[in-house]
Amino acid sequence: MENEDHGISQKNYALFCDFLKDSCGVDLKDNRAYLVSSRLSPLLRGYGCMNLNEFIEKVLFSNDSFLRKIVVEAMVTHETKWFRDGYPFEFLVDTMIPEIKDKSREVKIWSAGCSMGQEPYSIAMAILRNSCRLKGLPLNQVRIFATDLSMSALNFAREGVFCTTDLSRGLSKEYMDRFFSPVGALSSEYRICDDVKSMVCFRHHNLIKTGSRPFMGKCDAIYCRNVMIYFDLTTKLKVLNYLKSCLKTDGYLLLGSSEFVPKEISGMDMMRYSNGVVYKKIA
Repeated sequence: MENEDHGISQKNYALFCDFLKDSCGVDLKDNRAYLVSSRLSPLLRGYGCMNLNEFIEKVLFSNDSFLRKIVVEAMVTHETKWFRDGYPFEFLVDTMIPEIKDKSREVKIWSAGCSMGQEPYSIAMAILRNSCRLKGLPLNQVRIFATDLSMSALNFAREGVFCTTDLSRGLSKEYMDRFFSPVGALSSEYRICDDVKSMVCFRHHNLIKTGSRPFMGKCDAIYCRNVMIYFDLTTKLKVLNYLKSCLKTDGYLLLGSSEFVPKEISGMDMMRYSNGVVYKKIA
């Protein structure tokens, strides 16, 4: 291992990997020193550090909780887009909600690891756009909880203002025209409409801290997509069992297109839909 090439000693890299895994579940393994360097180097000057080793030691041994939070946020990926992969949102309006509304007066959906809000807002917009097809579903009975580890991402999401580059990532002209308006006459920023914002409740939550829930009761559906791709198997199993416990029986779990529920998790039935899969809690 040649972590010294990235300005980090082997000892400090190993300690930092343990810290990050304990903090947010991300498992960097033995070949991601370049990622640590690229994410943390911009923070050095602000904390009076001359090099990465000095900065990492400050993070690990200073007991500065604010600094640790900043570092974890810097290391967590916020890659996202609108209506990612398509089928999770088609399944929502074609199958999931028609089933739920026949059994319950309230629909509760959790977007776990919501990043900057594109996923929960996509859920809300899909429901609003198809409200005529979902007769018998009062929109004030739809509750979408959106959580993330990053407070800066949550603050951005709550604001609901996106630049044209953000909007170009998966948002159709139909949705943009219907649900967004320019912030100003010459602005390149657009604000999502209040009808969409009012359907989503953003809360801070760390998925690997499984002792509490960010809401009361259980969910009809959980979107936890591309959140666990850097977790090791032990952490994935812990989080998946936790998510399962947060689902109602017959509730649905939607993961990223490259993710799956391993055989160690019982009581989850895999269903194929369009070009993807969803999981249904059966026990």
